[in-house]
Amino acid sequence: MSFFKSFVVATAAAATPVAAITAAPGDASEKSPLPMTAVVERLEKDGYSPFTELSMDDGAWEIEVYRDDVPYELTVDPDLGKILAEHRDDSEPRPPQGAKPLSEILQLLTKAGYDDVDDASFERRYWEFEVYRPDGEHEIHVDPTTGEVVSDRIDD
Repeated sequence: MSFFKSFVVATAAAATPVAAITAAPGDASEKSPLPMTAVVERLEKDGYSPFTELSMDDGAWEIEVYRDDVPYELTVDPDLGKILAEHRDDSEPRPPQGAKPLSEILQLLTKAGYDDVDDASFERRYWEFEVYRPDGEHEIHVDPTTGEVVSDRIDD
């Protein structure tokens, strides 16, 4: 092969678009984390309830919840919803008798336009959620028995 042909072949190879050799955004090989609602529904089906705190930490869901009246801390795979670790935890204040299941509260929030929930914790009388809206991150308080949003403020 002549020098000129070698130069043309090498130049053409170098000009190959990067997108042609890497996975495109939205490719089936990419996994997106399960929403909090899906994780909660799976755990409720397995007998976990009531929940006291949920957050995404170090790439996994960290969840404080009761099962058979015993408090546990779970680490849950964000893509598959499988429990990666489970251990007994300290008792935490829990929602009152007659409170709606957390999955139902999350469904009500989705219907009200709060569909990107990041963190949830039960604080004294209300559920406290961090949610993302078009105008930024919000902190909302939700009545555990009615599912009604009782306060909504932009989180600084």
